[in-house]
Amino acid sequence: MTKSVQAYFATENDAESAKASLQSLSIGRETVEAIPEDTDMTPIIPVAGSTNSGGGTFNFTEVVSPKQDHEHAKSDKKTLTHILHFTLPAEEIERALQIIKDHKGYINRKDME
Repeated sequence: MTKSVQAYFATENDAESAKASLQSLSIGRETVEAIPEDTDMTPIIPVAGSTNSGGGTFNFTEVVSPKQDHEHAKSDKKTLTHILHFTLPAEEIERALQIIKDHKGYINRKDME
């Protein structure tokens, strides 16, 4: 099964860098674009609480319920400027999320359902 993912970044360079790193996976239809002004950013969450500076392992459940101050997450979302769209096989989603996390990306909570 193929999964569609949207990842949000603070800069176009972050999005392009993540896209380049994702090339090691079987991604397809990848595009980077500016986030439209009318985008509902409510369901956007940091991947595994990107403010976590500990060297912990990636935990898929933290993507859905990040252990992070929600007010801080809301203020972070206001600075997101670019979105990376791509598809990939469902079995590669955890590796893709790790790459997005490494590039300080955010994802749409709906992509994880």
